[in-house]
Amino acid sequence: MRVIDSHVHFPASKIIDDGGAAASADADAKGVGYTSGRVRAAGATSAGADQASSQHAGANRAGGVGLSHGTTAPREGSGAAAPLKKHERWLEGEKARWESAWQFPQAEEVSPEEGERRWREECDRYDFLKGVVFVTAGSNQFASEVARRHPERFFAYAHHDPLLPDAADRLERGITQQGLRGYKILGPRVDAPLSDRRFDPIWEVAQEHEVPVLIHFGIMGAAGGTASHINMNPLAIHDAAKRFPNVPFIVPHFGTGYLFETLNLCWACPNVYIDTSGSNQWMRWVPYEVTLESLFRKFHETIGASRIIFGTDSSWFPRGFTLDYLKAQNRAMSDVGYSEDEKDMVLYRNIAQLLKLE
Repeated sequence: MRVIDSHVHFPASKIIDDGGAAASADADAKGVGYTSGRVRAAGATSAGADQASSQHAGANRAGGVGLSHGTTAPREGSGAAAPLKKHERWLEGEKARWESAWQFPQAEEVSPEEGERRWREECDRYDFLKGVVFVTAGSNQFASEVARRHPERFFAYAHHDPLLPDAADRLERGITQQGLRGYKILGPRVDAPLSDRRFDPIWEVAQEHEVPVLIHFGIMGAAGGTASHINMNPLAIHDAAKRFPNVPFIVPHFGTGYLFETLNLCWACPNVYIDTSGSNQWMRWVPYEVTLESLFRKFHETIGASRIIFGTDSSWFPRGFTLDYLKAQNRAMSDVGYSEDEKDMVLYRNIAQLLKLE
């Protein structure tokens, strides 16, 4: 078996490049990257954050469900503790339930230097892991630097805000000068329809260089995340995909709940791919039975194995590369009849071809 993880977030202090200072390049700027939602509240004091971290870690070690009724949390802006509100307890419980189900360790903040070292160690630890694609890293500049230091294992995407006035120029520079191999967008954080023609200059750059564009659709974040937005549904990219048929658009997480819409989009637009990344916990809240097996079966029936791309949505340490997700997805593919050649396509060849590695 050989694997390229097509969907990894470098543990940076911010996710999207907003055009500001590249904080990730500062050796003192520690970050976690993308997590299930258990992040420090803005404005919380160091003492309060440490207290919350200790409580979360204790729940993980005990295999419990996190903060319970009557548990206190730091009050924003002070070190004082206050009882959690009912809705806050529910949110904490849902996040802890996800953590307990997978038995993941508590996320740690790491410096850019340590994050780079530990991701390289992850690649060395698993013989089958031939490379990882950092879809976000806090800034295009840092993503370029870290990928260039490990050209045989690390690959990276541009991930700047597409609403920046020079977004198309940034993508052109990222591809031609910085060695970036694609573009990552968080759809529900872009407050304009992604098929609006104002974004055509970006798609033109992507089409000229034939680089993939990975766009998150569906709910943003864990329990309590954003569920309604103009770019929530993957069909938001339909018109742009039709206008730019040579841009490989990738919809991650099997469409994050928009299963029927994503299948229709893939059927209508042969330049649309899907990725399998994450725990896909959205399967729990759709109003019909969905499993990994049914997802792999239905997408195989609709588009075949050549447009399905493996990913984990890994980021933070000490979890690192999420082997549990690989095992679950590999088993699901086997159970629904994927051949070994088809599994190689999903796990390695499809993304390798998009990144022009072969």
